[in-house]
Amino acid sequence: MYRDSQKRILTYMKTSLVLMDVICSNMAFIAAFLFSRLYWATSMQEAVLSDVYSVWVLFNLVALVAALHLRLYANSTIERLENVLRATWKSVITFLPVFIGCTLIEHRFYGVGYFLGALVGLVIAYVVLSRFLFAYVYTALSRRHATAFHKK
Repeated sequence: MYRDSQKRILTYMKTSLVLMDVICSNMAFIAAFLFSRLYWATSMQEAVLSDVYSVWVLFNLVALVAALHLRLYANSTIERLENVLRATWKSVITFLPVFIGCTLIEHRFYGVGYFLGALVGLVIAYVVLSRFLFAYVYTALSRRHATAFHKK
């Protein structure tokens, strides 16, 4: 009985973590794009828009590879809060330099510095806030589950 409820909680936590990461990281990308767009010349907007789509695909692919490579969403990682936090920071530390390097090598558009600076700031702010929220929910569910288990 205990294992079944623990598996259910892990499934919910993993699903919410994946969805939150995908949605919020893409929102950070869009916000960084809109922020940096203020600094772009209007005559270059079409070229920049076509470049941004390929940068967006690159962003999601590098984030996915970093998360999967470091087993961020594996059951063994989700079981302990410390493992989630450690894997998250390893993933961010791997993801940001690879993405920035690929973007600077492959995509040279006007305002790329503003875009990357805003993106790095937003991604780090998102990770800090989301993992604080995740830690709070994780400990609250663990306490409630432990209390319910000991009452039976």
